[in-house]
Amino acid sequence: MKMKLRKKLTASLKLLSIFVFFFSLFTCAPEETVRRRGFEPKPCLDCHKETLNEFQKKYVHSPMSKRDCEACHLRHGKIAVLSLKEREEIKLCFLCHTEMSENIEKTGHVHSALKQGRCLPCHAPHSSDSEFLQRKTGKEQCLICHKDTIFIRTTQHKPLGDGCLVCHEAHGSEHENNLKKPEADLCASCHSFAEEKFRKAHSNYPVQKGSCTDCHTPHSSTNTKLLRESVHPPLALLQCALCHNPAGEPDSLKTVAPDGELCYKCHKKEAMDFQKEYIHNPTREKNCQKCHSPHAADYPNVTLMDKNDLCISCHDKKEDILKVSKLHEPIKSKGCTACHNPHASENRFYLTAPEKKLCFTCHEKKESELRAQYIHQPFSKVDCKSCHNSHGSNNPGMIKVPPSNLCYGCHKKEEKDFFKTYIHTPVNKRECLSCHKPHSSSYENLLTSSTGQLCMNCHSNMLVDVEKESLHKPFRGKECLTCHMAHASEHAGVITASMPELCYQCHGTVQTGMTKSDHRHLPAEEGKCTSCHSPHGTKIDHLLFSLPKELCLSCHQRIITTTARKGHIGMEEGDCVSCHLPHYSELKHILNEKDPPLCGKCHFDESERLSKIHIKPIDKVERCLSCHAPHVTEKKGLLRSIKHSPFAKGDCRDCHE
Repeated sequence: MKMKLRKKLTASLKLLSIFVFFFSLFTCAPEETVRRRGFEPKPCLDCHKETLNEFQKKYVHSPMSKRDCEACHLRHGKIAVLSLKEREEIKLCFLCHTEMSENIEKTGHVHSALKQGRCLPCHAPHSSDSEFLQRKTGKEQCLICHKDTIFIRTTQHKPLGDGCLVCHEAHGSEHENNLKKPEADLCASCHSFAEEKFRKAHSNYPVQKGSCTDCHTPHSSTNTKLLRESVHPPLALLQCALCHNPAGEPDSLKTVAPDGELCYKCHKKEAMDFQKEYIHNPTREKNCQKCHSPHAADYPNVTLMDKNDLCISCHDKKEDILKVSKLHEPIKSKGCTACHNPHASENRFYLTAPEKKLCFTCHEKKESELRAQYIHQPFSKVDCKSCHNSHGSNNPGMIKVPPSNLCYGCHKKEEKDFFKTYIHTPVNKRECLSCHKPHSSSYENLLTSSTGQLCMNCHSNMLVDVEKESLHKPFRGKECLTCHMAHASEHAGVITASMPELCYQCHGTVQTGMTKSDHRHLPAEEGKCTSCHSPHGTKIDHLLFSLPKELCLSCHQRIITTTARKGHIGMEEGDCVSCHLPHYSELKHILNEKDPPLCGKCHFDESERLSKIHIKPIDKVERCLSCHAPHVTEKKGLLRSIKHSPFAKGDCRDCHE
């Protein structure tokens, strides 16, 4: 038994040894080089040759110098698209600039560009002639974004000439305005607060305990002391003790009275003026420093911010108003105080004048429109705000909503009424002001001109060069609304009623005749009056579109499409109405008289000749059209083409006595 187990174990070990041998053979053998299929990547600069110029500049971005484009970019195909490893600019830069990324997160104050995730406003991505890949050198770099107004005044702070980075950190700082140190410490870098000259200039007050920039501008000024542009008079006269405790006292910077109470010691007149019905909250709370600096500021009346910015700092719901495309002009030029009193007023919203008079202080010509004969209801109440936004909007004339929707805000009934099959083009485009004035007019319905003249402003092509007598009476009198609706209709041409009912309103006799008669002209029967007549005017009698011959034959073409060439003389002259009535008749073919009296009007003058031909007196002939065609034929005498054999031979007596 033991021998069998030993043999089995020996056999197993041999198999294991063989497996280990072959496994080692395959795993330790050198890897066979396999040639990859496809294309070798093409160097980026083979195509982007314009970028080669970047290598000529003094400072080249590290990945660029190594031609490692893919450190930032993803490859693209034939379609050239900027494809970066990170969509956000700042995240892309922080892939390498990790230390800055960590520092920025801990910084209390960050440069605005970085806050927005932007690096490229200041730095070039590939190369630059300026250190740190800056786009420009010195303060010129900062002036790409910062307006130069505050930097170019007469007296300039010395560090300004040495560059902004003397005082500021480029990316961010623990201190306000990205300063390198706390404000007082930064100023002390150049100015000795202990010097007699410095102390005397500041009336011996320990100003270093306060803020230097409360009085001084850090960049430039129009005065020699670098004071801000608007200076509180006591400061200008070094009368600090009017507001502060004497210089030698421990709390010398403390004011002698609370905010508003202190101001009213000098501004007594203003204190009386502010006792009005509507008082601005900071004024009511005697919080003058909410809007004003007690020392100096760069804005008029020692205000903390410029024009609208000051108001928006509290009225932030109005901030979007300043972004509209049609901003109210006073806000642009003078700011909110053009219409609002910043302290107090007898008028709602602290307006400088009553609401119904305020707009007219600028819009004087509009006030005269109140004397017009017809006045738009909101305007008659001087309710300008019902249509206009008093601050501004993105619509013409600062109206509240787009012009296409404004009028229907009140005229809802009209909007429904105008929803018809045929709509006047200005109504369809919602261009109400094409015909109506928005405020007042000398014409009814606030029209821009008289009805007739108004229509001709667009429809001048209808003014045909004809005598007035040849014009349709309503058109001649420019009474367009006799036939047309002003806005919309269920009938083509925006007419007031369907045809022929519209025409029958004036042409009642035609309607009566059409009703009583058995034979009617087809266009008249179908109510298609304008098939033959112009509704406005022509050079032809009865407002016909063309002469009777051409007009009639435009429908009755069969008359002239035969091979017949001999024509009835009346028809040849184009006088169809010498035989036919235009609208209706008691007789077939709407003839104006029976046959033969109708023919006799012209032919009875030849009675002797015709009597010989007809073998009887012509007045005894019972019917002319039995033998003659009324319009055209191939033979003389307008004889019909198919003839009775004896008649063709002239043997009438075979049948007639």
